[in-house]
Parts: sequence; C-alpha cells; structure tokens
Amino acid sequence: MPRRVRPRTRTVSALAAVGLLSAVNGALTGVGSAAPAPAVPPDTKATASVSVTCPFADPLGARKLTAETAATLPSQAKTGSSAKIGAFSAKLTLPRDVALSYLPDGATAGSLRGDVHVDLAVHQGDRADKVPVDLIVPATPLPETGDLTLAATGTVPEIALNTVGAVTFDVTAPTLALEAVPPPDTAVTQPAPLVACTLDPGQQTALGKIMVLPKTVPGTKQKQQAAAAAADAPGPGDPPTDDEFAVPLSLVTILTKSTVKKLGATVAADPAFLFNGLFILNLVDGTSRVTGSTTFNPATTSFLGFGFVPVTATVEFLPVDYRNSKVIEIAGKITTDPDTGATFLDTTLQVMARLSNAKVNGVPLDLGPDCVTKDKVTLTLNGPYEAFGVGHIRTDEKTGFELPGFTGCGAAGQDLDPLLTGMGSGKGNQAFVDTYNLIVCTEPDHTQCPPGSDGPPPEAAAKKAVKHSH
Repeated sequence: MPRRVRPRTRTVSALAAVGLLSAVNGALTGVGSAAPAPAVPPDTKATASVSVTCPFADPLGARKLTAETAATLPSQAKTGSSAKIGAFSAKLTLPRDVALSYLPDGATAGSLRGDVHVDLAVHQGDRADKVPVDLIVPATPLPETGDLTLAATGTVPEIALNTVGAVTFDVTAPTLALEAVPPPDTAVTQPAPLVACTLDPGQQTALGKIMVLPKTVPGTKQKQQAAAAAADAPGPGDPPTDDEFAVPLSLVTILTKSTVKKLGATVAADPAFLFNGLFILNLVDGTSRVTGSTTFNPATTSFLGFGFVPVTATVEFLPVDYRNSKVIEIAGKITTDPDTGATFLDTTLQVMARLSNAKVNGVPLDLGPDCVTKDKVTLTLNGPYEAFGVGHIRTDEKTGFELPGFTGCGAAGQDLDPLLTGMGSGKGNQAFVDTYNLIVCTEPDHTQCPPGSDGPPPEAAAKKAVKHSH
C-alpha cells in the first residue's frame, strides 16, 4: 500500500492551509485511489551502489557487501497522482565461503534462493517516510569457482504524491533471508535465517528524485483569483514573493539555433546551461514562472554575402550590458492549456549580437573588437515547455525577430557598418531554443553526468508541440 509522511513542523501545516499539501492531511504521500502519475518522457533510469556490512553467523562474522539498486523513476508527476517506480532490482555478490555456508555440510555445489527486504527512504523538505519493498531471489546455482551473484526483483508500492516540490528517494541496507534450495519433494522445516545488514557510513545513498508539479484545474474561482492578483503580480524575473514557493532547478542544458533570412544562414551554438534556475509557484492563484541565468556560446557560421560572396564569421549573443557583464538573465511565465493540460513558456530575451573572426573568400576581414548591433535584439519566444523535462520554444513563425543594423565594425579606418547592415540586417529572422532538465545530474561538468541524463534530441521536444492558445 502507498505510504504516508506526516508533517512535522508548523511550516508544513501552514503550507497545507494554502493548498500546497494534501487537502486531507498535508501528507507527502498518502493511501487512496489517486490515479497513476501521467507518463512524462523521459523516465529516469536510476541506480545506486552502496557498501553494507552484513553480520553472518559465526564463524563467518560480519562481511562487507556491495548492494547495487536499479529502478525506473518518472521524471515528474502532478499533485494528487501516484508515482509508479518500475523495474526495481537489487544485486548482491556473496563471497564464496558465505554462499557455501548455506549449503549442507560438506556440499560444494547447490543453489540459493530467498528474499531480500529493503526500505526505500522518501524525503521531501523536512518530511520523511520509508516504503517497504520485498524482493525475491530466484534459485541461483553456485558457480564452479568464484563468488555468487544474486539478483533480486520486486514491485514497489505506488506512492501517492500530494505535495509540490522534489521528492527524493534513498536506498537503505537490505535484510537477507537466504536458504539452500532443498532436493525435490523435501519439506522445508526451518525458516530462512535473517541477516540485517547496515549501511557503511560516509557514502551517497541517493537513488533519484521525482519533481511534483501542481495540478492545474482551470475554473471560475481560479480566474477570479488570477484577475484580482494581476495588478500586484510579480514580473517574470522578480525574486519569489511571500505568496510564492520556489523550487531550484537541476542542471538545464540549452540548445540554440537561429536563422538569418537575408543571408540564408543558420547559426547553431554549442550547448549552454541555465544556472541559478528556479521554478516559482504562486500559492494564491496557482500560476508559475521560471527564472535563471545563462551565457550563450559563440557560434561560427558560413553564408554567401549578397548571394555570391563566401563568408564565415563568429556570431555571439551577449547581454545588453555586455561591456560589464557576460550573463544573460532569463525569465518567463508558464501557462497551461485548459483542454490538453500541456504547459507553455512565454519569455522575452533582449540581447546584443556581435560579429568577429570574419573571412571573405578565405581572407581575414578585421571587424574590430566591438562590431555589434546598434540596438538590442528582442526575442519573443514561446512554445511547449516542462520546467523539469523538455522545452521547445521559438519566435513567431510568421514575424520572427528583427536584426538591427551594425555599428563599430571595421579597423584601420575602414567603416564596414553599411556592408554588414546591408548583408544581414532586417526582419523575418527566427530563433529556436530547446531546453532539457538534467534531472539526475548534479555535476557542473555535463560530461560527468550519469548515462540517461543527456536528454533526447530537440526533435523529441518538437513532437510534443501543440497549438498555443492565447
């Protein structure tokens, strides 16, 4: 059965009063008829490997084993739903002398079977609980040489989720109940002995996490609340107010691509990352927004100037105050389609575009250190978006964005502003931004992230796109 976590502080009780927690008892998890969490790709393949000490009977004594746990976690769920943790398994390797001790005296061959019990520790904020999981070890023959590896599998009870925020899961030490497989038609008279292992100190036990998002149910009351609060609503980039609940985002990768209509050029940059990201939920009207910062990487592109001159150049999107800062602030509001439940992000970025390292017909063209657009470039972006999953936002497919004229271009007395403005400036350009939340990754260096956290190709997000009604 699903497990409950009782609130243990006044803060939790206060949040329950405004509907952040379960309407029934403010529980993190609860028993009931909550529908299973909706399938939100991609699910997370979570693993954890811990060292445990198991007190086997004398003369064996305590032995250190490695317990390897694996499971599939949904990346996110809505409040009032149940999380289904799938493909749960645990693997342990018994030293050969330990495995032999379970066989009849003098036996050098045979098989072991039994049960493994673990408690899956569930945490959210200052609330915690444990979900018992019983696993079965099928009959496993002892190899002719070497140790015995046991693989146990089982089903995790559904966990009802009633609280917005990250729910983390940690593994605990297993309790073993192993026995030798008896000969056929032999009755088992003794229960398998229990060996309660303990976790060795000073190690990471995290298996993974599920982000619980608010369930949006559009209705008259919500619209009235939203209208009443609109005058005092914080802007997309404002810090959280007293009426808002902020959840830090994991490492988020950002893939950018833009097209310049007059040049027929496509500019695709290497992945960038969102840092200091926050998902901010308004506890009064249920609206949400995201904030964060990034630095876009320079990109080199090739095109035909005026349709016939081969040109290559490096293009950068910089903050408006690029002389004093390299950081671009990102903020946007999240809306929900009342018919499909799909979520969308609306955001506006203001940047400067800079050109450098130009070559014409392979010959370097010195643009100087400050060849930038005369005015800021305004990118109004929207599209399907999941703060803890995949996002695919873009400029309006009909209007796009305008690339202003250039200034400060040239060196040694050359004025290249008219040339570059004539070649590239104008309307109808497009910008595309794909985001992917590396939910299971906590490493600043994305190359060190575990397998499965590098995200799907941008096309996977594009397929989720549906018409955005304003």
